Amino acid sequence: MSTQTGEKNRGQRRNAPAACAILSCRKLCGGSSMDKGRMEAFSDGVIAIIITIMVLGIEAPDGASLRDLLGLLPAVAAYLVSFVGVGTYWNNHHHLLKLVRHVDGRMLWANLAFLFVLSFFPLATDWMQKTSFAPLPTTCYVVLNMLVSLTYMNLERVIRHAMGRDCGATPKEELARRAVVEKRSLLKERLTLVFELVGLVLALALPKSHLALVALIVAFAFWIVPDLRIVRLLDFLAEDEPEE
Repeated sequence: MSTQTGEKNRGQRRNAPAACAILSCRKLCGGSSMDKGRMEAFSDGVIAIIITIMVLGIEAPDGASLRDLLGLLPAVAAYLVSFVGVGTYWNNHHHLLKLVRHVDGRMLWANLAFLFVLSFFPLATDWMQKTSFAPLPTTCYVVLNMLVSLTYMNLERVIRHAMGRDCGATPKEELARRAVVEKRSLLKERLTLVFELVGLVLALALPKSHLALVALIVAFAFWIVPDLRIVRLLDFLAEDEPEE
C-alpha cells in the first residue's frame, strides 16, 4: 500500500509542471484575461483627452488685429509638434493592438505606463510655449518624448512576449505572430532614440534655435507610417476571414 502511495505522489509531482503550464495557458487564453476591447477603448479615451487638453491650452488673443493673431504662433507651433507626436503614437498603438488576442496583467501595466507618461504632454507643451521655448522647458519636453518612446517600446516588447506564449492561435496566426515575436531588427526604435538624444543635446547647446523640435519631428517621421511588418501581417491574417 505504501509503495503504491509513494508512486502516486511521485507521479503527481512529475505531472505538476504540466498542470501548471496548462493552467497558465488557460489563464492567458481566456479565464482571467481581459478582452482587448476594453484596453483599446480606455487608451483611445485617454489619448483623446490629452489632445483636447493641449488645444485648450491655446488662449484666444485679446485683440482683433492680425498682429494679435500672429502672437499665437509659438503656441500653435508647440501644439502642432505635440499633436503630431501623440497622433503618431495613437496610430501605431492602434495597429499594435490588432495583433493582440487577449490582455494579461503585464500588458495592462505596460499600457498604463505608456499612457501615464503620454498624459504629461499637455503640461510640457503648455510650459514650453508659455516660456517661448526656454532652455529648461524645451529640455524637459525632449526628455518626456524619450520616456514616451521607451514606454511604448516596452509595450511592444510585452506584447511580443505574450504572443510567443499564445496557446489559442490557429496555425496561420501562429505563423504570422512568430514573425513579430522573432523580430530581429530594432532599427526604427534605435533611430528614434538617436534623434531624440540629438534633440536633447540641441536643446541644451542651442536652446533658441528650435533645432531640438526639428530633431523630434524627424523622430516622429519614422512612426508616421505604422510598422509595415504589422500591416502586412494583418493583411495576411485577414485573407481567410469571411466577408460580411
